[in-house]
Amino acid sequence: MGGGRVKAVVPEGSYLASTYRDSRRDFETRRVYYEDGRVEAFDGQEWWTVCHFSQDQINQTKEAIRQSGLLSASDLGAEGIHDTASLTYAWRLDKAEGQVTNWAYPARSHPNIKALETTLDDLENQASQKN
Repeated sequence: MGGGRVKAVVPEGSYLASTYRDSRRDFETRRVYYEDGRVEAFDGQEWWTVCHFSQDQINQTKEAIRQSGLLSASDLGAEGIHDTASLTYAWRLDKAEGQVTNWAYPARSHPNIKALETTLDDLENQASQKN
C-alpha cells in the first residue's frame, strides 16, 4: 500500500534480488541473481535453484538492468488502488546500490521492472533448457 519502505536484501556475492510481498496474505517470494551464475528462488517456504547463468548470460542480465532504466527509476505508488502487493528489485551494480518498489503490484505495471523481467524470463528459460 506504499507504507513503510521495503528493504530488499542483495545478498553477498549477488548483483540483483527481487522481493514480492503480499502483506494481506502474509506471503513473500524472493529471487536472487549471483555473480557465480546461480539464480535462486524462495517460494514462501524454501529456497531452490532455478538455473545457472553462463558468464555471457550474467553480462546480458547486468546490461538489461542498465538498459531497463531501473537504476534511475522511482517507486510506483499505489494511490487509489486497493488490495495490492509490493514488488521490489534491488541491485548492487557498477559500484552502486539501490532499489525500486512497485507498491501497486499487480494492478499497475512498473515500466522499468516490466522491461527487466522480460529479459530475465528469456535468460532463465535459455539457461533452464541447457541444464
